[in-house]
Amino acid sequence: MKILVSGATGFLGPHLFRRLVDDGHDVTAFHRATSDTSVLAGIPVRRRIGDITDPAALAQAIRGQEAVVHAAAAPSSGAAGLLYQVNIEGTRNVVEACRRQRVARLLHVSSTAAVGIPEDPARPADEQFCFNLEDSPLPYHISKHRAEEVVMRGVAEGQDAVIVNPCGIFGPLGSRYRGGEALERVRRKRIVHYYCGGVCVVHVADVVDGIVAALERGGSGERYILGGENLSFREMAEKTAAVAGLRRVFVPAPPIVTGLAALLGEAWGRLQRRRPWVSHADHYYANRFHFYDSAKARRTLGFCPRGFDAILQDWVRSLARFDESPRNRTGGPVGGDSQSM
Repeated sequence: MKILVSGATGFLGPHLFRRLVDDGHDVTAFHRATSDTSVLAGIPVRRRIGDITDPAALAQAIRGQEAVVHAAAAPSSGAAGLLYQVNIEGTRNVVEACRRQRVARLLHVSSTAAVGIPEDPARPADEQFCFNLEDSPLPYHISKHRAEEVVMRGVAEGQDAVIVNPCGIFGPLGSRYRGGEALERVRRKRIVHYYCGGVCVVHVADVVDGIVAALERGGSGERYILGGENLSFREMAEKTAAVAGLRRVFVPAPPIVTGLAALLGEAWGRLQRRRPWVSHADHYYANRFHFYDSAKARRTLGFCPRGFDAILQDWVRSLARFDESPRNRTGGPVGGDSQSM
């Protein structure tokens, strides 16, 4: 199958490309001229230069493709204007180009940000959850939700399209390990501050499996949450310390602390005309349980994600590949400043 993938040089793109090429597909990477393409080195894919905010370049790249995987998005830290331009209007351009070019299948890589955040951690959100963040300080979540609405309007107008919603993705890319920053804090600091919320974690290889399965047999107009294990931030920190063989002291950073930090951070940001070091969005996010239910993907797509323990073992192996162990830079438990997870 001839497949074009947008967001080619992000974290997910190279993992997806390798899988699609290994499966025998003819794959084209769509990326901006300024993108760092080093992550695509050694992967036999065609490359088309353009931007999803440029309808003409996008239409030209999509011409002749049998499927499009739309994974391009502005980062969650971006300004609201950029998020809406790229995530909403860019998606609109992709949907319209696919309709005009009669692309057989569009797969939109969204996020659980578009689903919303459940109020009760004992009741993880599924695909039917009613989005509840329109009045929140989370423009990224709002932009991803509205992008899905654009896709669903395309479905109503006759475009075959399916949506996947990955959770918090962990995994290797080159010399980095996405999600490893939070794990590093545990191994570097004896006193570990943690936020009072939680998150659903998933390995990048499992997300790729879910995307491929949805591309092949997902129902048009359906969305599939691709998540692994739901964990509080404290549970993540404790598991990380156990795998690394480290003794740590865990101290919560309660909402009153993060709220005060956000007030000060926002004030400092306005004075300095910079992005605040802690924002109200950070405070809002840190104290909620971003828990999700992937039962639909398990049942329909055969999705079978690994747990957080397996992700931690993969992280440890990634350290070893770069001649590191969980102790060799810290010398075991040490004192010093504390950080949050």
